Amino acid sequence: MYPKYDNRPNQLITQHSALARLFRLLRWTAILCALVLVVDLACVTILWDDGIESLRDVVVAERSLVGLHVNTEAGEFIDTSTALAHDWVFIKTGLGDWLAASRKGPLAAVISSGWVVVETAILGLQLFAARLAVLVLSLPLFVTIGGAAAADGFYGWLMRRTSGARESGFIYHRAKRAIPAVLMMLWAAYLVPPVKLDPRWAILPFVVIFTVALRLRVSYFKKYI
Repeated sequence: MYPKYDNRPNQLITQHSALARLFRLLRWTAILCALVLVVDLACVTILWDDGIESLRDVVVAERSLVGLHVNTEAGEFIDTSTALAHDWVFIKTGLGDWLAASRKGPLAAVISSGWVVVETAILGLQLFAARLAVLVLSLPLFVTIGGAAAADGFYGWLMRRTSGARESGFIYHRAKRAIPAVLMMLWAAYLVPPVKLDPRWAILPFVVIFTVALRLRVSYFKKYI
């Protein structure tokens, strides 16, 4: 007799486990941060004549656009998020002190020649953190609109179930895949471009697409459970 082995996958590393989802989220966040830095550097060093000054103007203009000059709870949250991001990346890690000390040490020539990268990273981090805070503040909008869409979709599902209407697995599965895709596209479209973006117009189209996809997903769920 040969010993029997349990071939069931480990619950900690399965594809749909909470830990796996966390790792995927961290991975995509790291990829997005790297993409933001690359795009910012490309704009500063290649596309913009004013270089780092253009990026600084974008940061200042967007702070005014989202109303950070007004003393509101939302503005305080965005300012706090920006300060925390800078503190965790450059202060708590000691990276800021190391860069400042290196400008006077043996690596002074290298650091000084590549100082535009450091300035771009600092300004890009401020813009990224502020926009990420705006997305967090927009979550209640997604929840409210999504709840209304789900309720309307449930009513459509109930009517379809009681009236004997046809199912459509094609629509259901496409709508199901569209929801995370829309959220990822929103992150990329709003967080990556180093240009002034009004969140009211940048986020609204994705809210509409998210609402339609959620409504279709609920209304075209299988009639019998």
